[in-house]
Amino acid sequence: MHKWICIGICLTAQGNASAAPLKSAELTRKINDVRVSEKSSEAISASEGQRLGVSSTLLTGRGSRAELTFQDRTVTRIGANSVFRFSSGSRDMEIGQGSFLLQVPKNAGGATIRTSTVTAAITGTTTMMEFSPGVLIKFVTFEGKAKLKNKKGKTVEVPAGEMLVMHPDAEDFPPTVVINIKKMMKSSKLTDKKTFGNLDDEAEQLIDDTVARQLAQRRNGELLPGGIIVQGPGVRSKNGINQDIRTILPGSSDKRSESPDEGGGNGNGGGSGTGNGNGGGGR
Repeated sequence: MHKWICIGICLTAQGNASAAPLKSAELTRKINDVRVSEKSSEAISASEGQRLGVSSTLLTGRGSRAELTFQDRTVTRIGANSVFRFSSGSRDMEIGQGSFLLQVPKNAGGATIRTSTVTAAITGTTTMMEFSPGVLIKFVTFEGKAKLKNKKGKTVEVPAGEMLVMHPDAEDFPPTVVINIKKMMKSSKLTDKKTFGNLDDEAEQLIDDTVARQLAQRRNGELLPGGIIVQGPGVRSKNGINQDIRTILPGSSDKRSESPDEGGGNGNGGGSGTGNGNGGGGR
């Protein structure tokens, strides 16, 4: 029997080598401080509608977010305090730090997302990731499935509705945990429809299918709401009260979680055994 957990964060990916390369991306949404550096040049303020190509680095400041849309309708949403790199002519992306959501349409060929220690592979999937160098990686699959690989060559699959939390330098992958996708879709700033609009229609339907499956499993007693909170980079406190916990405990407000986008803190889940918070529901 699984337990599910509630959070608001994070993700990664690798694709089909025969797919057409990603040549450029358009900055389709800019919130606050978003800067772009081309070919290691000085980062300058970006504008909506601006096209990124060649070797581009996108940087977001505090309380800032951005959305990139590629020519095959692949969408990347980048959270605050993030460093995201894209190389034209490939399907490779890199997250230096921070958080992002990646949605790759079916039959688009997938993408490869790299951190300094873990590479992830997806094709036609919606995922979210948070990476804090030397602290933790959080990876969530909303629909479809993703495969992660570490420097030792070890791999792990993260199916829809599950999350993996680990130290970036861990030699082994911990068990994945089941998470409340419905709660996460409501709490993450990267899935805020008022800010970004809807994802691809097919992706939205498949995410709804994941939510429906979890609700059915809960009704059947296959999932138990564990009330478990996983903290991580981005958790902020006010008067000693953790704001992330306040947003997702039963009876709390529906304010969106700060944790995908803001800096600070660390945590654990899925049996990683480090930092604040609790893991649970390992498979």
